[in-house]
Amino acid sequence: MAKKRVHDDEEDGDGGIEDENCENASEEMEEEDHDEDRARRKRSKKKKKKNPGLMSASGQTEQDRRILRRKQRELHQDIAIGNGSGGTAADGGGDDGEELARLRDQNNELWGEVRYTREAVLDGENIDLLAGKAARQAEKIVQVSLVVWWGMLFSYNLYGIFFLA
Repeated sequence: MAKKRVHDDEEDGDGGIEDENCENASEEMEEEDHDEDRARRKRSKKKKKKNPGLMSASGQTEQDRRILRRKQRELHQDIAIGNGSGGTAADGGGDDGEELARLRDQNNELWGEVRYTREAVLDGENIDLLAGKAARQAEKIVQVSLVVWWGMLFSYNLYGIFFLA
């Protein structure tokens, strides 16, 4: 039995070492986890810095972008208000087409300076406004043409030259 007992002691001894190693390993893992948590918290507390390479790569400063946005907003107002003539080529006010071309050219010049989404949105709004203005201008031309056509038809009917069947 003494031999068995020595064997039991060896097992207890080895088991004790293994248990002790497991305890040490788990303590080390807990310390590592704690250190990682602490490092993660420090990283999350730091403010994220803007990417300085982004601004320098575009060649635009924040001031340049402000100026561009101001110009785009002024153009937006100019497009919305228009020149106030309201005439079309058919009734003698043919400068609407020239005005529309001038506004479009100004918007295209500003587009050459756009590097960021914020300014691109303003450009898109200006394009939308220009398209609406062009559509209204085209609608006026069609309406004037119809009025002229109906006027001619009416005058022919007065003289008995043309009758609708």
